[in-house]
Amino acid sequence: MQTSFKSSQRQQSGYALTITLTFLMVTLIVFASIMYWISSSASVSKRNNLFNTSQAAAQAGVERVVAQMDRDFIYGNVNDASFYTTLVGDISQTGWPVQYSFSDTNGSTGHISVNMFPVDWSTNYEYNLGSQFPGLYGAVQHWTLTAVATPLNQGYNLSSTVIETLRLSKIPVFQFGVFYNLDLDFSPGQSLTMNGKVHCNGTIWMCPQADAYFNDLVEASIVVTNKDNPNDQQNLTFNSSKLHYKASLPPVSHADSVAVPINGQNTSATNVHAIIDLPPTAIAIPNDDGYLQTNQIYLYNECDLIISNSATGINGKSVYRTNLSVFFSDQANPSGRLILVTNDLQWITTNIAAGVTNRVTNCFYSFITNVTFYDHRESDTVQAIQIDVNLFNKWVTNTVTRGSNQVAGYPWNFQLGGANGQTGDKAHPIDSIYVYNSVPQNSTQLPAVRVVNGYRLPSPKGLTIATPMPLYVLGDYNIETNIGGGTSVLTTNTAWTWPAALMGDAITILSSSWNDTGAAYQAGQTYSGRNAVNTTINAACLEGIVVSTSVSGTKHYSGGLENFLRLLENWNGDTLQYNGSIVVMFPSVYATNFWVGPAGSGYYDKPIRQWGFDSNFKTPNGSPPCAPEAKRLIRDNWNASGQ
Repeated sequence: MQTSFKSSQRQQSGYALTITLTFLMVTLIVFASIMYWISSSASVSKRNNLFNTSQAAAQAGVERVVAQMDRDFIYGNVNDASFYTTLVGDISQTGWPVQYSFSDTNGSTGHISVNMFPVDWSTNYEYNLGSQFPGLYGAVQHWTLTAVATPLNQGYNLSSTVIETLRLSKIPVFQFGVFYNLDLDFSPGQSLTMNGKVHCNGTIWMCPQADAYFNDLVEASIVVTNKDNPNDQQNLTFNSSKLHYKASLPPVSHADSVAVPINGQNTSATNVHAIIDLPPTAIAIPNDDGYLQTNQIYLYNECDLIISNSATGINGKSVYRTNLSVFFSDQANPSGRLILVTNDLQWITTNIAAGVTNRVTNCFYSFITNVTFYDHRESDTVQAIQIDVNLFNKWVTNTVTRGSNQVAGYPWNFQLGGANGQTGDKAHPIDSIYVYNSVPQNSTQLPAVRVVNGYRLPSPKGLTIATPMPLYVLGDYNIETNIGGGTSVLTTNTAWTWPAALMGDAITILSSSWNDTGAAYQAGQTYSGRNAVNTTINAACLEGIVVSTSVSGTKHYSGGLENFLRLLENWNGDTLQYNGSIVVMFPSVYATNFWVGPAGSGYYDKPIRQWGFDSNFKTPNGSPPCAPEAKRLIRDNWNASGQ
């Protein structure tokens, strides 16, 4: 029998082929998956990178506007929102790996969205101004910037939107207990307590010789040192036991600088002096540009009254108040922006000559005159325009007219809004006076301004007196608000005061016992015969100092914070009570003689200093008129989104 077998070779070949094809298919699927993953990952990476660059481009669009806005705000005033919407058009994209189109939220290309509120921010006050300004308020305007950046020719429409919110803040500097735009020297020889925040845009040289107490933050943009100024001829040694900071508020070095800029310039002390100087003619009132917000930082442009004299009006003995003029400044009245105020008093002489009677020989103002006295520190005869604040108070309430002329202050006060609840053109009474003394300065003569009888100010809105010249205050200032009421004499309680500021090249306090014509007050006399009496000054003081320096190897101390108010009398045993805000902005230009310590100085002996910061200044209604403002752009929220 023959048995036959089927061959399995073909089956085995087919099986191997199937296995091979299956493996190949799996390999192709895996390869395809890997390639797909690689392709997808590359696409995701590209999209992610594109989104990130789109976000960066949108941020660049926002920052372009922020930079311009910050510059405009710090050195002038911001423009309307519409001005900033097209600034993205000048962003150079040269070298960018991707080119972008910018648009606003409405899709308008070449624009970004810029919104601000409120339009009138003069009364929009806020206190949450960030860690550098705790407890301080500012006039605030909110801005929202929105930029959409879309990549061009990338195959993806991965646009990104960036939104940033900002606050432009104007912070009155009189909220600081002490504000120095220069180096601050502090070496008191008697116990002294400082209230209110202390800020210095330079270095604080801290070397007290008696117990010194700081009850608020002390900060410097450079450094707070524990040593005497190297230019102090006293060569003092630091004693740590004499310096007392509040436990929770150690001193801070390298703090942000606080800018009070002027006329597009930086914050150097020389430039800042311009706020009390006459403005350049082109931007001085009554020219249109003088009324721009940008140029209202000049006190000449901002004040309600301007007092001036001619260069020949220097006869200090004149009782006729000759060669003096008062101008009324009204921004809201184009036809009468700067009006010469008619003299309210006349000197009438009869029978000057045969047939002539009732002849007016002199016209003058009841509240201003020219006076002369000697300044022993400056070694100069002071030719001063003097303002009698008590007579000024009567002038602003006087309704007398002479024919068709307004010869007393009530009509002007009423026009501004200072009577019977009227809102008026400025919505406040006359509360600020700018004084320019045209007397030429020379080696023996010093032009200046002096205020007297300032114990009560004209209204609850207060009074600011500003001048580019040295300013003297004779007697108590701003110590009561009404007759028969309380008084803020020799106390840190300022309940019986109204907002007040004194601004000048230097500020000197003369007690009420000062005598212009007394023998001890003349040139060559020592202070021993010029005995002071207790005096209270309640006002913010902005002024200059003669900075510590070395000249030909000779050291000269500034006098320090403790001598920021100049003195010319024997104050030994008498009290100088000061409540206000100490603001030193620039080197003095007129009163430039160096400080010499009381010992052997020949011109003063130190008082008992009782100083307090007037906390009323930290409320909008308590701020003195025309207070200079620091400016700060504060960044709030930032967020981004895309598609």
